[in-house]
Amino acid sequence: MKTETLSSTNRLVRGILVVLSLLFFICVVIQVFLAGIATFVNYGNWELHTTFIHYFEFTPIIMLFLSFFVSLPKEIRWDYAGLYLLIIMQYVTTQLTASAPFVAAIHPVIAMVLFWRSLVTVKATMEMIQKNKKQ
Repeated sequence: MKTETLSSTNRLVRGILVVLSLLFFICVVIQVFLAGIATFVNYGNWELHTTFIHYFEFTPIIMLFLSFFVSLPKEIRWDYAGLYLLIIMQYVTTQLTASAPFVAAIHPVIAMVLFWRSLVTVKATMEMIQKNKKQ
């Protein structure tokens, strides 16, 4: 009985990780879209881009925390930590606009890496769930 409870808890946490990783990816896409609106439509919308991040910036930390309650490959944990590190790098680059503009110009490059790594993380998390369903 206790094994069944652990198994169902394990499945629940893994399901939450899949949902969170997918939501994070979608939020990254929205964030890039908001930057595009501010750049190509109306600069006055820049505040949408700068504030939207606050709705999802801690999602990778939550995923990392939850990952310690289930058994999963260490690579996925590193993915969660890496996503948060990329967000921190985004904040750092925005602070360097005046003092180091060429370093600040890396901001959109980091956004591309964030997009790519969050997509890879969704795929890895979903594959983890699929492997467990077969076992």
